[in-house]
Amino acid sequence: MNTNIDHENINETKDLGNSQKKKRKLLQILAISLGSLLLILLLVFGYFYYFIHTPRDKKAQTISFTVIKGEGIRAISQNLESKGLIRQDIPFMIYLKVAGLSGTIQAGVYRISPAMSPMELADILSNGKVASKTITIPEGWTIDQIGTYLEKQGVVKKVDFISATKQQYDYPFLADKPKDADVQGYLFPDTYQISVTADSEKIVKTMLDNFGNKLTDDTRAAIAKSGLNIYETVTLASIVEREVAKPEQRKIVAGIFLNRLSQSMKLQSDATVAFALGTTIKRFTLDDIAVNSPYNTYNVSGLPKGPIGNPGLDSILAVVYPENSDYLFFITSGDTAYYSKTLAEHEAKVQQYLK
Repeated sequence: MNTNIDHENINETKDLGNSQKKKRKLLQILAISLGSLLLILLLVFGYFYYFIHTPRDKKAQTISFTVIKGEGIRAISQNLESKGLIRQDIPFMIYLKVAGLSGTIQAGVYRISPAMSPMELADILSNGKVASKTITIPEGWTIDQIGTYLEKQGVVKKVDFISATKQQYDYPFLADKPKDADVQGYLFPDTYQISVTADSEKIVKTMLDNFGNKLTDDTRAAIAKSGLNIYETVTLASIVEREVAKPEQRKIVAGIFLNRLSQSMKLQSDATVAFALGTTIKRFTLDDIAVNSPYNTYNVSGLPKGPIGNPGLDSILAVVYPENSDYLFFITSGDTAYYSKTLAEHEAKVQQYLK
């Protein structure tokens, strides 16, 4: 029997075994480390996802929050946390950076709530969805009526609004307006969302912008061919607006007024008398229609001094695209309009429908 032992081979076998054990241990440690890191990342991601999608308090009330011009996202995030609108400022700041919104936050006063998720808050702040009030300006209202309404709504003071309408504004469609005239006729009637921080001048510009958008290139071209300029068009449209209510009636009445202008007849519009007297009544005495005013078309020839209100698009288009007829007179009774070609026909209808 051979009892000689190969010690060198035994040592090599032991070394190989120890090396494999070390590798296995290292792999185990690496696997545990990677697993722990993955778990941490999942927890961080889970918290971050939970944070940006979950409101701080679903039952909380809306409050005002102000972003000052030039304020950085760190200060904004801290302010949101201090007001109880978000849980923590740092995750919110990180979200703004990751989402590419850090440079998009707009200054202004916002109406926001802890019932909104941080993602919703970021959307509101980055898109400048500032707190606003809804105002509705009906067709035909005067500057005075609009100012009274805005003050009652708590938007701006009437005196400030009226002052703003007398300023000079740089719009091409105002080129025909006399320099000493206000912007009556151009304050487009509509429903607006007005920022709670908007001043009177901003409101006037918003309404003028709307007028400019509504007055298309085709409409402007048609006005240029009509023989009237834009100021004269809105002046006549403001009268049509106050005389009749239905679009089809407005086209006929606009045509009647244009017929009278072409024949050098006075317009004799009761709506201009009402404006001159500062009233809303529709029936007048002989003394009423004799009132001395540059707006009273029973006295002045041609168009009045300027618009008697702010007409809507229907009335403007009625003047631009009137219905041609031989009518020279009209009366209204309730919602119905009656048209006549001669004075005798007109007087007969007055006796029939207005007496």
